[in-house]
Parts: sequence; C-alpha cells; structure tokens
Amino acid sequence: MSVSSPLPLSVLDLVPVPLGSSAAESVEAALAYAKAAEDAGFARYWVAEHHNMGALASSVPLAVLSAASQRTSRIRLGSGGVMLPNHAPLAVAEGYRLLSALAPDRVDLGLGRAPGTDGRTARALRGAQGLMEESFERQLSDLIAFGTGQYPAGHPFAGTVAAPAGEGLFPPLWILSSSGYGAHVAAKVGAGLAFAWHINPDTAQARAAADAYRRAFEPSDAFPESRVLVAASVVTAPTAEEAEELSLPLGLMFLRLTRGESAPYPTVAEAKAYPYTPQERALADSMRRRAIIGDPATVAARLHALARDTAADELIISLNIPDPAQRRASLKLVMDAVRAQEARDLTPA
Repeated sequence: MSVSSPLPLSVLDLVPVPLGSSAAESVEAALAYAKAAEDAGFARYWVAEHHNMGALASSVPLAVLSAASQRTSRIRLGSGGVMLPNHAPLAVAEGYRLLSALAPDRVDLGLGRAPGTDGRTARALRGAQGLMEESFERQLSDLIAFGTGQYPAGHPFAGTVAAPAGEGLFPPLWILSSSGYGAHVAAKVGAGLAFAWHINPDTAQARAAADAYRRAFEPSDAFPESRVLVAASVVTAPTAEEAEELSLPLGLMFLRLTRGESAPYPTVAEAKAYPYTPQERALADSMRRRAIIGDPATVAARLHALARDTAADELIISLNIPDPAQRRASLKLVMDAVRAQEARDLTPA
C-alpha cells in the first residue's frame, strides 16, 4: 500500500502536568494545544485515559474533550481511548452522545481494553460490582446497542434510551490495539483500527495487524471501508540536539512509572540533574528509543517511513514535551516538515 499524499496527521494528548504546574494550568494548556492543532491542520485531537499518574491529567478524556469542543470548530475530537473495562457501557454511550451534541459530526469514540493504570487502581475504578468480569467484546456489544438503539433479540436492556436521544449522535468507533486481538475486534464490528505503535514499536506486528484487519473487515455505516491509524510518540525541535534534550523527561517519567511512583511530569532541568544508576539510565534510554526524536526533517522522514511500513492510512502523534509553549510550537514544526517532504517527493527530478 502506498502512503496517501498529503499524509493525514492527528494528535494524541496525555495532558501532562509538568513539575511546578497545577492541574488547572495543564488543562488550560491542553485546550490551547487542541486549538493550535486545529490551526496547524491536524485532523483529530484525541485524549488518552490514564489513572493514578501524577504526571498526567487525562483521567477523564470526556471532560477535556467537552471543553475543547467550545474552543475549536473543525478538528475532530475523540478518546484515544476510553478504557472500556473501567466503565459501564451505557455511561460511555451517553457521555459520547452528549459530546456529539456539543460538537456535531466531529466526535470519535476510541476504545481500549487495558486499564490505563495499575491493577489496584483498576479494581478501585471498577468498584464492588466488578465490571472487569464482563468480556471486552460483551461490553462492546452492549455499548453499540445502547449507542445506536439497535438491540439484539432478547437483550435484557432492550428499550433503554441512551440520552440525549436523537439521530446521528453515536460517534464512529475506533478500537485501540497493540496486538492482533484489537484488529480482530475492529474488523468484526466495522470500526476503525488504531494501532499503538508508541507502546509496541514492532513495525512488523503493526503491519500484520493492519493486514489481518483489512482482510477480515466487515463494512459498517460509519466505516464503509477499513481505516488504519498508527500512533507514534514524537519529540522534535529546530535541531537534533535540542530534540534530544527535550526527550530526557520522557525517559525519567517512564522510569518512575515502572517503580510505581506518582510524580509530576519532569522538566528538562530535573531530568538532566537526576542521579541515574547505570541500570536506571539504560531503562530510561530504552523507553526514549520507543519515540521518534530529532529535528523536523528527520521526524518527517521517519513518520512517512512508519506510515509506509505499517500500511497506515493516518498517523496520530503524541508530542511528549513538558513545556506547553514548546509543545504547541512543535505541532507546526512537524506539520510543516511533513508537508515540505511531500512537496519534494512530488517535484520532478
């Protein structure tokens, strides 16, 4: 499969809370980031669901997206994703139908089956009723029934109306995947496939998942044709040296996550001053290697190669940069570099 030109680009936001910043400041920065993404020409602004992480304020994507719907007018807004085992399907259906009322025809509902947190926090989220006892596919089936109002025969909740009522409010579904399982589910229900290459940077496995999804894809009203989106973590700056420095907090954040520590997102100064042991340094560097790091031209080349090698229809990038102003500036750096490369590729020799 050849990469379409121009390559559609979208943005995944984790809503970082840098050291010295408050949650209120970080959410306000996220809203400015969504608007900057729209102005730069990105197709979607998605928010990921994470819990028990002091570095991130993305515990309730719907809240951030609802506010972003009032700051933007064109960009699609979505979850990347809702971790469905943490939630009652009816609550998800109602929340995203309401978001569609706030932002008509520009909402996506991305769904994952991981908890987005540690096991203890997942149990706390799911409460005594034990939502985790339901299989992901059963929860997904219920969500679709609630969202569309189309219930299978004998469904115990048939006739329940997910509010707000009305046609066209249930958004297109995307299934998040870092393996072949999500590809199978997405194909079966006629949803889009979002492969988490930033979590599992195995390009061959991403391509295999995309191919399997397309072979088994069953068209739906929302997706008459298959659609593959691949997620990548990106750190860019005007020079490679600056980008390398800006990526240092990413390594320290993941190091702390592996130790179960909940702390604000590190600044560059904090990451540079941190007293790593050799083992900690190796782990932090291995996590940074999952990201695409470099000057804009290098990043653009690697993004195009990723889209080609994974047969992606679209890429969604997570710009893991703690400073809000630098993060917004990086949006334009990436978009301009990707479009410049496409222009060069189309210019006759």
